[in-house]
Amino acid sequence: MLISRCFLIIIFALGLMPTLLHADDTAQLKSIRRSIQEQESKLTAQRDQRAKLLESLKNQETAIAELSASIDKNSLLLKKFEGEIKTLIKQITLLQSKQLQQRTALAKQLEAAFKLGKTTGLDLIFSGVKSERNERIITYYGYINEARETQINDLKETQLQLNEKKTTLESRRTKQKTVQDRQQKEQAGLEKSRQDRQKTIAALESSMQANQLKLSELRSNERKLQAQIAKAEKESRRLTREEIKRAKLIKDKQKSSNYTPNADERSLMARVSGIGKPQKQFNWPVSGTLLHRFNEPLQGELRWKGLVINAKDGTPVKAITNGRVILASWLQGYGFIVALEHGKNDMSLYGYNQRLLVNVGDTVEAGQPIALVGASGGQSAPALYFEIRRDGKALDPSAWLK
Repeated sequence: MLISRCFLIIIFALGLMPTLLHADDTAQLKSIRRSIQEQESKLTAQRDQRAKLLESLKNQETAIAELSASIDKNSLLLKKFEGEIKTLIKQITLLQSKQLQQRTALAKQLEAAFKLGKTTGLDLIFSGVKSERNERIITYYGYINEARETQINDLKETQLQLNEKKTTLESRRTKQKTVQDRQQKEQAGLEKSRQDRQKTIAALESSMQANQLKLSELRSNERKLQAQIAKAEKESRRLTREEIKRAKLIKDKQKSSNYTPNADERSLMARVSGIGKPQKQFNWPVSGTLLHRFNEPLQGELRWKGLVINAKDGTPVKAITNGRVILASWLQGYGFIVALEHGKNDMSLYGYNQRLLVNVGDTVEAGQPIALVGASGGQSAPALYFEIRRDGKALDPSAWLK
């Protein structure tokens, strides 16, 4: 009987085991799902934080660019005021010298009149005594009075001019002080914006510790750049077609009548003729050392699609050849970027700039400054990112550069 009971208990326990095992699996699955949800929530929060940080970075770098431009204008104004003040001081010095000469001459005339004694021209006129000597003296007195009156009027005019120059000088010095104060405030604002930018970059770096996240970010930046370029090309296509037609008409004119194009026509033809074969024919956009070469490893399977050239902050970035601006804006990962179209589906791109000197639609000449070197887009040091693209494909820029 005991054996029967034990057998029944074992059978009962074995019947419960699948149920118990199933309950454990369900609980474990729920736990895993909770962990996944928590991780996804953290990732979403991290992405949101990064999006906000990138927006902050864009705003800070835009503020830095605007302050930098304003400081440059203030510097030009201060230089102008300094020149005007120097000129005014020189004019005042000359007028003071002239005034001293006039006062000296007038004093000599008064002294000469005093030495003639008590006899005056009026005494001789009313004395009734007529003689050649008296008439000469009367004439002489007339000359003296006229000369004295002229000297007095000249002295008054010099004094007026002197007062006017001193007033103008005071006004220029007041304006100079106002601009200097503004300059100091903007310099302080610029420094604060730079410090805020460094904090934002540090926060971005800490949120990008995982390589996979950084790789995803780089891929995203590349896709956004491609999309921006495609959009810019679409918007400029009509204008490009018109320029190509005009260039063809000029070429036909040259062939039929030995026509010599003017400077604008030559610029147009150069702008739509592409950059040609890579023959190391162009000057570098900036002088500096290469930090990264084309096709060097970037991150994971990604490689550099252009050159990164180390250069001093604020150095002018120059167009390698004639072209038209089709993109001039701030773009994630590239900062302030300019894209130039050169015709025949050739394009050059210039990124990481401190600020831009051209706008979309502008035509530029070879060697023309189009931006200033900077570290926008979250870079740690000033440099220029430079690409050449043909038919949408990035090619090695160094093949075209001297």
